[in-house]
Amino acid sequence: MTTMFGTFHICALIICCTAAVFSAWKLRHISSERIIHILFFIGIILLMMEIHKQIYITFIMNNGVYDWWFFPFQLCSVPMYLCILLPIIKGRFRGASLTFMACFTPISALAALIYPEDFLRPQLGLTLHGFIWHGLLLFISFLIIFSKAADLSPGNFSRTCMLFAGCCIIAICINIISEPLMASSVGIEHSYAAMFYMNPFHVSPQPIVGAIQKSTNIPFGLVLYALAIITVSGISCRMLKCFSRNIS
Repeated sequence: MTTMFGTFHICALIICCTAAVFSAWKLRHISSERIIHILFFIGIILLMMEIHKQIYITFIMNNGVYDWWFFPFQLCSVPMYLCILLPIIKGRFRGASLTFMACFTPISALAALIYPEDFLRPQLGLTLHGFIWHGLLLFISFLIIFSKAADLSPGNFSRTCMLFAGCCIIAICINIISEPLMASSVGIEHSYAAMFYMNPFHVSPQPIVGAIQKSTNIPFGLVLYALAIITVSGISCRMLKCFSRNIS
């Protein structure tokens, strides 16, 4: 079951993508405020899933020792926080948050579903958590896209890039702060944290980014990685803008 590109992986990938697209398409005509309520509700579901995951890994798998690798601040964790905040944030920050989930989130969610090495595990609960989580992220993204809830203008995308940059800084800070904590931890799976896979002390476990860092240096690889995400998301934003004009 935990084989990459095995039967379970391929079936789960197809089910998650199909369910996300179909459900989002069916809800595309609902009002903007209703969309905010749905996204908030999904954010709460994600939060409950994450709390369960943190408790299970810390107290069942690791006997009470915290593994900072699993700290909930990956690129695929940010939508949980944004969805919960949506009802209370307004204006440009709400616009940037919706655009982030329309342009940045589907890329990270699809990448994780296609290459789910980190959550294809012997523990069935963790594996299902990974697929359900990223399937919900795809639903969030497609709902925002199909309902035209996101502002895909260049100005708003620039603010979205600033949001992404801020998240990168937070992620790197978490990685730095947790480094001495991880060094003193015994009996856990990982030896360092990798929020956003941007640890300044360790080569990234992601194949392409890791190869760049090995051939150059870690900081250059991190900057190139962040710029690549922004570039791909920018291309996605332009494509979505053209696509949204034809949605009825």
